[in-house]
Amino acid sequence: MDLMIRSDLIEPVASGVLLSVTADDLVVRAYVVIASHDLSVVERLVPVSVFESGAQVHVGAVSAAQDIQDQVLQVLENMDPGDIVVYLCDGPVSYGSTLAILGTR
Repeated sequence: MDLMIRSDLIEPVASGVLLSVTADDLVVRAYVVIASHDLSVVERLVPVSVFESGAQVHVGAVSAAQDIQDQVLQVLENMDPGDIVVYLCDGPVSYGSTLAILGTR
């Protein structure tokens, strides 16, 4: 999938950032954080109101030991406008690479 991706910072969050991501016509929000691959992290990051709104929340575990671009894009390919993704990066390398792939400015 060849996407034109760009992201804008919405706000810093614990161990990372919340971004508005535009991938071609898809507009979603993405939490990109350095954290363990643990779903409890998602529950702490994403406000309850998001879960109650019915928005789909996707989670991507990003590891520097694998193809980071593939890990990031696989999640985006399965998203709809208005969805939320939480990228749980295993360290600074995967965090920085995820931000670069998402076209963070």
